[in-house]
Amino acid sequence: MHRICIAGRPNVGKSTLFNRLYGRRSAITDSMPGVTRDAISGIVSLGDMQLEVIDTGGIGEGEAQLEQAVYTISRNEIRRADLVLLLVDVTDLTGEDEELIEYVRRCGRPVILVVNKVDNERRSQDVSEFWRFGLERVVSISAAHGLGMDDLEEAVLEVLGDDLCSDDPRGDSPRGDEDSSGEEAGGHDGAGDLQEDLSVDGTDLESPREDPLARPVRLAILGQPNTGKSSLLNRLVGEERALVSDIAGTTRDTVEARFSFKGTEFNVVDTAGIRRKSRVKESVEYYAVQRALATIDDAELVVLVIDAEKGLSEQDKKIAARVAERGRGVVVILNKWDLMQDRENALNALTDRIHFLFPVFRHVPILPTSTITGEGIDKMLDMLLHVRGELHRRIDTGPLNQALKRWLDQTPPPSGKRPIKIRYITQVHANPVRFVLFTNRKKIFPEFYLRYIQNQIRQDLGFRHIPFFIELRE
Repeated sequence: MHRICIAGRPNVGKSTLFNRLYGRRSAITDSMPGVTRDAISGIVSLGDMQLEVIDTGGIGEGEAQLEQAVYTISRNEIRRADLVLLLVDVTDLTGEDEELIEYVRRCGRPVILVVNKVDNERRSQDVSEFWRFGLERVVSISAAHGLGMDDLEEAVLEVLGDDLCSDDPRGDSPRGDEDSSGEEAGGHDGAGDLQEDLSVDGTDLESPREDPLARPVRLAILGQPNTGKSSLLNRLVGEERALVSDIAGTTRDTVEARFSFKGTEFNVVDTAGIRRKSRVKESVEYYAVQRALATIDDAELVVLVIDAEKGLSEQDKKIAARVAERGRGVVVILNKWDLMQDRENALNALTDRIHFLFPVFRHVPILPTSTITGEGIDKMLDMLLHVRGELHRRIDTGPLNQALKRWLDQTPPPSGKRPIKIRYITQVHANPVRFVLFTNRKKIFPEFYLRYIQNQIRQDLGFRHIPFFIELRE
């Protein structure tokens, strides 16, 4: 797949152009210079081809401690690109623009000089000034209003040629599994021994639908600022895609990338660090945090990154609650483990504290890692694949009710003047996993007995590491 890099100094409209090409508001836009810091990407259909478009941070301005890092990432993307869309502002041509034009020329990459903010006749006449740089293609547009986009697309197609393959081998991954139609308990008589009938690899036993495990994994990286989320993304993809800095709030946009592990494709998203509302001072950071939380809804799996040295916070608890509410698979990593002393005792203490503060996470895998040394990263990925298998596991109604009968015989439901009767159970959904339990008294069904059923499902049916839901019906 060919890569198109959008480059330019701050505030010339790169993110607005990216959003216009991508077809939705993916990059955060603001009049404050330097909003985009990381290289964010998206797959764009153009004519008969699909292209990866990368929006880069502005080159030339920004906070002193971040400027060089932003420039390095943007410069790397320019060198890797098959085509550079070099964006300038028709109303403000600067020395920085001229230096960047010269740099792109030295890189030897195909380039289109895109003159932005051309939204009236007077500005159209000013475009002629930009031909003096001697570039073969100059296109005028207004990204904010969509003007000139046809001319830009035509120029892109002309540069890249007509011989590209339109099929994206990575593809888009559908969101979750559809509800099953449900079955009655008597539909699986003579199913045989429970363990022989259960799915052991997460595949669907009820219908010959497409194997969801063949799709790319949708993985979100979440956590507080400065826990190592961007370092983790860079470690996973093997290149510097996300900006790493000690300054809190460095990541603003959601940074998407792709990598493969043991034959499985991953689409991974690094998000802005989530901290208390009282500490979110800029509107840009507010929108970045809201977008980070929204990635939970789109994700299949979540890695919650915790700084092992600093420990837990209330914000971690809120993230955990949202992940559990959505039924997402999650792995908690204790990052910066290479800096810890007395590791064995520290791991036990942190694990106990997480279980105490996050009761909904008692089932969640907790692993020590170091994104700097790579310690624990492969174990994390192996566990993510295992958790994903549980998310997509489906249990036939017949063997499921055989297990239910055994649980009821082992520990009968409460009896009395109004005895509780459980008729049958069925799994109606995977990813997130949902069961429906039919009873004669839904309103007074004891909470402790529902927890008993949940624990038995978790222990006996292979749902040990994921959240799942049981709906009561009469």
